[in-house]
Amino acid sequence: MAAPGSEPAPSGPPYLVPALADALGARLEGVGAEVRLARLASPAAARAGVAEPYVVVAGTEADAEALAAAPRPPALVVAPEGLDTAALAGVPVARVPDARLALARLTVLFDRRPRLATGERSEGAHVDPTANVGEGVTLMPGAVVLAGATVGDRSVVGPGSVVGPGAVVGRDCVLHANVTLYDGVRLGDRVVLHAGCVIGADGFGYAASPAGAVKVRHLGGVVIGDDVEVGANTAIDRGTLDDTVVGAGTKIDNLCQVGHNVRIGRGCLIAGMTGIAGSAVIGDGVIVGGAVAVSDHVTIGSGARIAGRSGVTKDVPPGETWAGFPARPYRQFARRLYLLDRLEDVWRAVRRLEGR
Repeated sequence: MAAPGSEPAPSGPPYLVPALADALGARLEGVGAEVRLARLASPAAARAGVAEPYVVVAGTEADAEALAAAPRPPALVVAPEGLDTAALAGVPVARVPDARLALARLTVLFDRRPRLATGERSEGAHVDPTANVGEGVTLMPGAVVLAGATVGDRSVVGPGSVVGPGAVVGRDCVLHANVTLYDGVRLGDRVVLHAGCVIGADGFGYAASPAGAVKVRHLGGVVIGDDVEVGANTAIDRGTLDDTVVGAGTKIDNLCQVGHNVRIGRGCLIAGMTGIAGSAVIGDGVIVGGAVAVSDHVTIGSGARIAGRSGVTKDVPPGETWAGFPARPYRQFARRLYLLDRLEDVWRAVRRLEGR
């Protein structure tokens, strides 16, 4: 069994079963050497019927049983070690340690969407004469690269996207449609910004005066590390005096707000609708669920987990799981819910005692 990445991946679908199993670093049970896999299907699609030979990931026994009853059985099932696939008699099974990770690798192998990177520069793009645009850069219609900006080799600036004055885009980055990078923004290599991202706008900072609010000018920038991906319509504000920072390998979902001076560590996962207020610090490897609100100046320690729809109002120690509003350690949160559910029973018991 080859370790993932130790053998060259197949060049593209359709794939022979053994070649695909080898690309996953899987242990193959059964024979499918002459079957060519043309599609990656979901269990739901398989149950509805798939015409061409397909591979599917079965994460549970229910998946395996449902696939056994599919109108056309899969040509290959990818399943975790220990999952009972007896219902799939005669179907080759590729055993993997982690079915979710195998699915991620399969989506890469079966991705047939057209590549954005072409190395062509549209006549409808504008590049300032003082900008530095690298080799093989793709500039789509309406792309704008302003004075002193840098776009690294093989990067893509999508339609309507703007690389602001002095902004730096690393190598192999992709800016999808209508992305805006303000001045003072620096992207590492292989950064992906989805449509509508705004990076480097002013944070929400004002000082009170007798005449009304006085704007605090934001003189910092935004630094985004290598291999970061940011979802559609997410905003990351520039720092007030120092930079807002997003660490390498972090993934931020759609419709998130990252305030000024926030520091996000490496390898974090932040789900959609999350708002992180100014000067919050998030350690490495933190996972934040959807629609979480993080108050300003709090610290979430490395490896912590925050459940969806929580409100983080104070520091979270490293490695802990918190939930609720205000967020608290998960066991406290669960016990509080349990006691609230018992409140009516307690009230009835008290009424009975009063009646006596």
